[in-house]
Amino acid sequence: MSKRSTFSLLVLAVFPAALAAQTKNVHDASLDTVHPKAIATDPTVKYDYDIVYVRAPRYGDKKGTRWAEISNPFIGEPGSDLVLLHPDGSEEVLVAAGKNCVADPYVAFDGESVYYALLYPPPGGSDIYKIHVKTRQIVQLTHQECTPNTGVVKSSRSAVFNLGPCPVPGNKIMFTSNRNFFKPPRGYPSSTLQLFVMDADGRNVECVGHFNLAGALHPTILQDGRVVFSSLESQGLRGALHWGIWSVNPDGTHWGPVVSALNPDIGAPTGFHFQTQLSDQSIIVEEYYNQNNSGFGTLLKIPPQEPGYPAFGPAYRQDPRNPVLPQGRFYGHGPLPFSPIGLQMLTTFARADDGPADPSLPGQGAVQGGGSDPTAVGKFTHPSGAPDNHLLVVWSMGPVNHQYAYFPKLDAGIYLIKSGKPINRPGQMLLIKNDPNFNEQWPRALVPYKRIYGVDEPKRVPPLANDGTQSPWLPAGTPFGLVGTSSLYKRESCPEGQVPPGSVTATYAGKLNAGYDGLLGRDSPNWGSQGADAGPYANDDIHAIRIVTQEPSTRLPGKQFYNHANERLRILGEIPVRKFSGGRQPTDPDGNPDTSFLAKIPADTSFTFQTLDKNGMVLNASQTWHQLRPGEIRNDCGGCHAHSQQPTLFEQTFAARPAYVPFDLTQRTPLLTSRDHDESRVQWDEKGETGLRYVTGVKDVEYYRDIKPIFARSCAPCHTVKDPNPPGKLVLDDDRPAPLPEDGSWKVPTTYHHLALDMEWKHGGPGYGFPVASSYIVKFQSRRSLLIWKIYGRRTDGLTAEQLRKAEPLDLSIMPPRKAVVGLVAGRDGHMLKVAPLTDEDRFTLVRWIDLGCPVELNYTPSARPEQRGSGWMLDETRPTLTVTYPRAGANSEVARILIGMHDYYTGLEMESFRVTADFPVDDAPAGADLASRFKQITQGVWQLTLNRPLAHLASGKLTVEVKDRQGNLTRIDRSFWVGAGKSRG
Repeated sequence: MSKRSTFSLLVLAVFPAALAAQTKNVHDASLDTVHPKAIATDPTVKYDYDIVYVRAPRYGDKKGTRWAEISNPFIGEPGSDLVLLHPDGSEEVLVAAGKNCVADPYVAFDGESVYYALLYPPPGGSDIYKIHVKTRQIVQLTHQECTPNTGVVKSSRSAVFNLGPCPVPGNKIMFTSNRNFFKPPRGYPSSTLQLFVMDADGRNVECVGHFNLAGALHPTILQDGRVVFSSLESQGLRGALHWGIWSVNPDGTHWGPVVSALNPDIGAPTGFHFQTQLSDQSIIVEEYYNQNNSGFGTLLKIPPQEPGYPAFGPAYRQDPRNPVLPQGRFYGHGPLPFSPIGLQMLTTFARADDGPADPSLPGQGAVQGGGSDPTAVGKFTHPSGAPDNHLLVVWSMGPVNHQYAYFPKLDAGIYLIKSGKPINRPGQMLLIKNDPNFNEQWPRALVPYKRIYGVDEPKRVPPLANDGTQSPWLPAGTPFGLVGTSSLYKRESCPEGQVPPGSVTATYAGKLNAGYDGLLGRDSPNWGSQGADAGPYANDDIHAIRIVTQEPSTRLPGKQFYNHANERLRILGEIPVRKFSGGRQPTDPDGNPDTSFLAKIPADTSFTFQTLDKNGMVLNASQTWHQLRPGEIRNDCGGCHAHSQQPTLFEQTFAARPAYVPFDLTQRTPLLTSRDHDESRVQWDEKGETGLRYVTGVKDVEYYRDIKPIFARSCAPCHTVKDPNPPGKLVLDDDRPAPLPEDGSWKVPTTYHHLALDMEWKHGGPGYGFPVASSYIVKFQSRRSLLIWKIYGRRTDGLTAEQLRKAEPLDLSIMPPRKAVVGLVAGRDGHMLKVAPLTDEDRFTLVRWIDLGCPVELNYTPSARPEQRGSGWMLDETRPTLTVTYPRAGANSEVARILIGMHDYYTGLEMESFRVTADFPVDDAPAGADLASRFKQITQGVWQLTLNRPLAHLASGKLTVEVKDRQGNLTRIDRSFWVGAGKSRG
């Protein structure tokens, strides 16, 4: 018998005694159904390769250990070594961690080196290293580089976590880092990890995940050149647990969903994390509940997408295209909306939810229909593709849950699932190694990429050139991008919405109140997980699209602002999508009125969409954040969240015509207005009721600066705290401090509290639930907010009285009169008071305020001027967009010019801070001289220096470009390159 099989049987023999108590409940099932056999017993598996893995200490059955997972990716067990396991069972320590912790190993494409992260003991932090296995040579690639927003903090001594290294073609490495020191909007993780790319030697570091403002984890390269990563989708009204799997090109372009975090079980949502790919191009992802399960759960399999077919099922989760997964999941939320086509459970017996995986515990082995499954033991983590379409996994018996005093504690080992086929009991796996004294983690086959996938490396996706060839609206070097879509009619934003035959629009599949379940406090995907509709509406109501940016927030003590999502939002523009010619609207390829659009926006800026009606009120809202890289064009979504349908081609729409002029949101901001204030001289709707006005810079709306003055001028003379019985019992001038519900140490005006936070005040009472904020406001939904009904003198949600009786527990006695009362009003003493009536712009302002989540400063100074930003809602936290097109990173045949793009969409560029230096002579300027004054602006956002003596040969050069905005935030690019006969490094 070989050493390998002897060791495997020894492990089974000494498996913790506590597990014997578990297996006594197996009843008539053989032990083979629970205990995997040693891999040497299966002659059909060719196991002739080394495996690198992390060997973490284990402290017996009673003491738990630390595992990194989505709620805390910054931890690990000290003393976790990187180990090389040979097929005969012998092993060698590659990296002895000591007091540190090795994590996230990833094998290079040639199979000779391993990238890994090394976590340091408190005060913490981690860096990325590379070890050449044969020579044991170790190179450190990151060095705790710290890049916080300099306009917010001057310096930071906080630990920097560089994690998740992933090689990508072109001698690059993608990884995650919190070096910008942003914080997620919903509390945890404690710091935001974003996607970065660097050269294999650690140079040319570039942030490519500007939309990762909540978090990104563990990039993994696919055969087609995309990188999949776990993304925290906590935008809008989602919670802090919604981790999905996204894909992106290595340069940060062309993001897209793979598995969205659309679990409708709002009470205990699971996340998707830890992903890999099999030889047959299937994607394996893990699903698990955070915090209590050490990152262990169940595994799902997504087969390769067939070209020419939609990749996802519909929004209506009961549609048969969304598969019903086996009940081994134990929690019965059923299929996921927008399920990837062909989605299946790979480990059907393992549970993903919060409970312990142990049938010896009462009720834990129960399955649908009664009885129990005695083989449903253990959970999985850390999947990794292996040769011959096999899958390496980490699995542990026992409860695998540390929330309560469950024993035995986690004992993880390395196992193999054959041929990537689903298994329904642990005994179908093969045991590679499980030493009860250690927890084996992160197994990776130490073989060349070709051994697993049949090619030397994944497909190389060329980085975006930004050379001006994509569009005349995006000249070479531009710091902007173009975004648009083909149709707003083609939409599946409606929760539980079915697409009727002959339509492209998802409508409510069941009762009307299916879309209002969230309002009634029941579980619903509407606003709580997937993109959402603000109640029922007709396509005819669609009038415009609002593009909204999200500013990041630096991890600072305390809170600086509040809105219903804890996200700092600004309006880039509101774009009408209706077109009229001779009183008629052109049609799109689906035969609907053409609602295509195209807009130029700043690159490297997080943004999202809100669909609007004529009054500027949100009809639906995307609940994921997007980005464009400099020079990128994204108009290929094919509709509005219509993932289950064939896309409507943008090329066949009105906005693709040569005569169409994209809306330029980089120079001024278009805003919807009444026809009386129209500045566009264009008919945007059939009756000519609406128009556009333009403002310089983005549009902010905040309580103290914009809302309180409206109340003071037109409302508070009657709705005053001085009146013991104000009209409607509504007071709009009460500035007494009231506590924030989530943190009573922070105060807001009582008027704000009543309007935006207090569900038990005055009308409605505690019967309301999510997403209602108060009796007067529904979060992010002005169209359904009583405050807006009052200022318009009518309902604005489009529901009839009959529908209301079925859909809402609303006391109709609080409905406003049909005609709003403005102008002369009766004062408290009976005298008539002259009050300035609400203007159209006042109404638009109040609507925008609600649709941005009711923003309010928490550190507002009453003496501050309206234009002063302070350090809260108005603080500029998006650093300038900066791009260097020439010279390119790496190889250049010649460098005849230096081409730079830069722009700041909020406070603007501080041109005195613009600085360009080179470590080599440029024309007559010596190395190290500032070249900024030699640049000339050649078009909007683009500066150029033409060299008198072009560079034909340069062995190695470094160009440093930096600029600040007027807030003081610095963006810096260190560009390493060579010209002609130069030589690649790394």
